[in-house]
Amino acid sequence: EKKAREIELLEKTFRENAVVMVLDLTRTSTDVLQRFRSSFRGRATIRVAKKTLATIAAERAGRKALAELLKGLKVPVGFIATDVNPFRLKLEIDRGRILTPPKAGEKADIDVVVPPMNTGIPPGPILSEFGKLRIPTRIEGGTIWIAKETVVAKKGDEISPALASLLAKLDVPAVYRGLSVIAAVDGEVVIRPDDLTLDLEAFKKDLASGYATARTLLIELGIPEPEVIGD
Repeated sequence: EKKAREIELLEKTFRENAVVMVLDLTRTSTDVLQRFRSSFRGRATIRVAKKTLATIAAERAGRKALAELLKGLKVPVGFIATDVNPFRLKLEIDRGRILTPPKAGEKADIDVVVPPMNTGIPPGPILSEFGKLRIPTRIEGGTIWIAKETVVAKKGDEISPALASLLAKLDVPAVYRGLSVIAAVDGEVVIRPDDLTLDLEAFKKDLASGYATARTLLIELGIPEPEVIGD
């Protein structure tokens, strides 16, 4: 009965929203989902569901492309159901990422820098961990201080268990947390993440270049358009 209610609710969601963005929840924490739920409140619904139930709901809702996409997945999934343009939605998702301390085995998204600070940690065996990671320290006021700014990992480096543990204690970020998009299904059109990502800076440059070229052409032709005369 519980499964039947879940399928019914998902079917209703898939029927009522033109855009369904499918998420890979493999490394997505509950707090990240909650943050995006708050951000999208009133504009989109975020749901987590078992893939088998979601597939049945998609088929019942007549969303064939969504059902076929789900059948081929082997990861835990979530959904953002909305009428918001999927390209705008992806842009908001990308902008909503936050830097957090890493887990062991993850790769750093940035150069990881430990700043000079009072760690608040009393001296003890942990001093050897600082030493192994070549982080200079001093003892002052009964706590360990980091003596100078130290780069402990470069962008792309894999984070060791020892470094991950220390960065968590120091609350030093190294990886971005956000929502991992598998695809957006707009009606019966499946749009993959690479196609959803808009390079706004490139678009701005292209527009500026196009405007400059058109303006130069108008000047050379002697056409008195307002854009030319105004300058």
